[in-house]
Amino acid sequence: MKPYTDDELTQKLEALCEPFQPTEEQKRTMHQSVFHGKSVPHRYRKFHWKPAIISLLLLVSIAFTVTILIGKPISLSSGFFAKDVTASWEGTIMKQQDSFEVTNYYIAFDGKTMYIQNNFMGDSFMGTEQSESEIKAASENYQAKLAKMKLQEGDYKNYTVKKQKDLYTITIPGENNFSYTLEKTAPRQYVGEDGIRYSVNNYID
Repeated sequence: MKPYTDDELTQKLEALCEPFQPTEEQKRTMHQSVFHGKSVPHRYRKFHWKPAIISLLLLVSIAFTVTILIGKPISLSSGFFAKDVTASWEGTIMKQQDSFEVTNYYIAFDGKTMYIQNNFMGDSFMGTEQSESEIKAASENYQAKLAKMKLQEGDYKNYTVKKQKDLYTITIPGENNFSYTLEKTAPRQYVGEDGIRYSVNNYID
């Protein structure tokens, strides 16, 4: 370090006390940095397609499911929100109330089995003035109509009954695999999906 004389130190200290006077070049540089700063480039957010497509597909699937549930209220009786009331149907007997062309149903629920019996007796088979060919034709016509009915005579095991509001769906699993929906119209009155009316021997949940 260079040693300073007393006079040189005095001059240095006096220079430090003088106010700072920037040069013209320094003034121009400062002015540009304050009033004409560099513009900050805009950063655009990159769009990701995969999450957008997944969200759209999810929205469409939800809308589709809601539309089906609203458009098919009967199907709700065997859906996710249905209540299983199978136990309360134990010992129930249903009897067909109105006359029908080919059926007179008697339905009983005993244990885990549903028994369906058709007690229909048509006049076509009782007439004495009909020829054998007429009786045969009437019998074939009866059998053809009966085959189209939703309920057929038989013993059906492991049935379930599910309730959604006033709709009750009886489901038979396994080999037979069919379901039959009833609408409750009064405390002991029901109407099947085929329009047949029934009365029951007790009050069912």
